[in-house]
Amino acid sequence: MAIYLYNLMFSLTGSNVNVGTFEPYPSSLPPTPNISNVSSSWFTASSTPPGAQAYFQILNQPMTASQWGNVQSDANDLTLNPGDVLMVRVFSLDANVSNYQLRFTGVFGRGTSQALVPGAGNLQSPLVMSSAASPNNTFPRAVIDTDQSLATSWPAPLSDGSWSICLGQVVAAPGAAANDYTLNVGATVYVKSNPPSAGNLFTFGRDPRMHVTGTGINTDVAA
Repeated sequence: MAIYLYNLMFSLTGSNVNVGTFEPYPSSLPPTPNISNVSSSWFTASSTPPGAQAYFQILNQPMTASQWGNVQSDANDLTLNPGDVLMVRVFSLDANVSNYQLRFTGVFGRGTSQALVPGAGNLQSPLVMSSAASPNNTFPRAVIDTDQSLATSWPAPLSDGSWSICLGQVVAAPGAAANDYTLNVGATVYVKSNPPSAGNLFTFGRDPRMHVTGTGINTDVAA
């Protein structure tokens, strides 16, 4: 089992807010790339971090940068095996981040228009609806939404200016077939106070691709 973190940074002060995108993967990595300075990236855990579970949950403590390495751009498909765990972290380095409140959203889709291997096209998401309260729920989780109704009740950032969730454990398609997905990750940010953006909403999106391997069936990534 491997644990992967999708790491995304946003800013309300840069140009990317005008086109609704998270900050891109850098053309040249910083001397010490980590979850605090590299966006649009996948990291792999070197040890099991707090909050990494088989089910969906919102994390209530910051992640430790030293537990994450092997950074790679989200421009390429991430190859996953059934049993791997997916986590998502959104963060900002803006000076006013303590006054931001954020809602995660996400929708899984099958990320290819090419014919899939037998059985693979029947599953819309590699995750299930299990939770701490309902650990045996095996219905597919095709939509991720931690909305707590009014924007004023959305979660504030953790102490490092981040919001993090564990999406859960990857499951195989019917017949243990290989499958390809896109994950349309979205974040809606509400500015609680301080000018010039107080009271405003901003949205950001990104759609990484992932390939879940099969067992005994074609496991090549679809072209």
